Formats: sequence, C-alpha cells, structure tokens
Amino acid sequence: MWLAIIILLIIGILLIVTELVFIPGTTIFGIAGLVLTAAGVIMAFINFGTATGLIILAISFVLISALLIVSFRSDTWEGISLKSANTGHVNEDVKNNLWKGDKGIALSALRPGGKAEFKDTIVEVSTLGQYLDAGSEIKIISIKDHKIIVEPANTHQTKTTNQ
Repeated sequence: MWLAIIILLIIGILLIVTELVFIPGTTIFGIAGLVLTAAGVIMAFINFGTATGLIILAISFVLISALLIVSFRSDTWEGISLKSANTGHVNEDVKNNLWKGDKGIALSALRPGGKAEFKDTIVEVSTLGQYLDAGSEIKIISIKDHKIIVEPANTHQTKTTNQ
C-alpha cells in the first residue's frame, strides 16, 4: 500500500511540475496532479490512520508550495509573457486618403459594421444603425479618430428588416 501512495504522490507532483514549468496554461496537468496527490493523501489517511495521513498531507503541502514559489520566482513565465504592446488602430494608415463624401462599395454586409472599399483601399466602416447588403454603394459621412461612418449613397438601398 505504501508503494501505491508514493506512486500517486510522485506522479501527482510531477504533473503539477509539468503544468507549472513545461506546459503552463493547459490546467489539465495541474488538475490531474492535484487529484492524484489528493488521492494519495486520502489513501494514507484511510490505510495508515490520522497521524500518518497528516504527515503525508504536510509533506505534500510543503512540496507543492515550494514548487509554486520556485516557479513564480524563476524565469518560468518569461517565455510566454507578452513583452510588447499593440499600439496600432483600425484604419490608422488610411485617414489622410479618405474624405467626407467619398463613395465606395460595401464588401460585406454592414450590420451596422463591416468592410468597404474606397479608392482601392479596404477599410472597416460603420453605419448609423442601418443594415446594408454587400455590394451596396455607400458614401462617407464622417471620419473621426479612425472610425469611418457611412450611409447609403442611394437611400433606396437601405434594408429595413433586421436579419
């Protein structure tokens, strides 16, 4: 019985180490490791009594705590941590090329946002709540902070039903 308990504890702790050091973020190894470790501790309580169970529990707790401390203090997380920030914006490079009143074509259905093409440039656009089909002719009514607001170039192309 000791062998089964020791094997459960070792496999459980190895799975926790695998989760923390080798494959961080998967959580399945960590959960499996905790379940196996808990199973080993419970078996120790059932088969060898409270005193031995508490000793096994304390040893397991100390080992897992030490592993957590070592993994968070070391450079374990450096390989997966984000070191740069995305500072780009949608339509950032086209603001100076497009003007209020320019006409274009909706490339996707605008419900109310979608893609459109103006002067051979594809941009993200939004309507003021209207739904427009792909292929509708549209015109720019406003450009503010890289957000392009459009309306139908011909008012009879507006869809009135919500789909």
